[in-house]
Amino acid sequence: MNGNELTSPLRRRPRRPVQWRGRGLFSGKAVCLSVHPGPPGAGWRWAVGDAPAIPLEPAHLSPQPRRSTLHNEQQDVRAQLPEHILAALVILDVDDCTIRFHGGEAPVLDGSALPFLRGLLAAGIAGPRRPAEIQVEVTYNGLRVSWHGSTQAARARTFISLEDARAFGGIRQFPGARPGCALVLGGQNASRYGGRPRLRAEPAWHKLLDLLGDLGPYRARGRLDGSLQALEPSHATNPALINQALSEGQLAYIQ
Repeated sequence: MNGNELTSPLRRRPRRPVQWRGRGLFSGKAVCLSVHPGPPGAGWRWAVGDAPAIPLEPAHLSPQPRRSTLHNEQQDVRAQLPEHILAALVILDVDDCTIRFHGGEAPVLDGSALPFLRGLLAAGIAGPRRPAEIQVEVTYNGLRVSWHGSTQAARARTFISLEDARAFGGIRQFPGARPGCALVLGGQNASRYGGRPRLRAEPAWHKLLDLLGDLGPYRARGRLDGSLQALEPSHATNPALINQALSEGQLAYIQ
């Protein structure tokens, strides 16, 4: 990528800052997340609190059980549950922004990326919309869904089986959980709590959303071209899957 491309008016960034407040799913505390316009050509940067923001890199991705985490070893800080805001930025094809996590965790909100997507759209995105160059396909529990630039995946909420919720200790493991922030599935994947599914095969769509979020630290470097296919993906396996696709040429950065 050359200097003219870095400062090109075709690059996309938020027009003004936007923030979201809510509860951290894993901390149970009041937290705040904000996204700000980034300097042209800076890519995506992130910080916890008011610390200096640093460029977001794939090496910062540190999967944890049932979530992603960003870890900045230099400042020894972590940000939990970043995948939904990162997915929203991927979906909106943002080039330059700064993400700040106040409280060390993104708010869970309704368990999807939809509130983040709507907030960013309300703030406005400077720069023309471009055709998506990447296609992502996920197969989960025998159901296949795919993304090629649409906003549909943003609607999919996080989910857990009723059996797992009980095994993990329910509210003790997820102290920030509130009604409607997740689908709790019973037998035959029927919704027991959290209301009606928003999408057919909503768990598969949420797995795709999580994969887009884990793709975020790679997209932070620049736009990607190609395809990515995942079978039964998880936060633990997504980084290796993405790295393999890049090494084998299934994904590549647009020059």
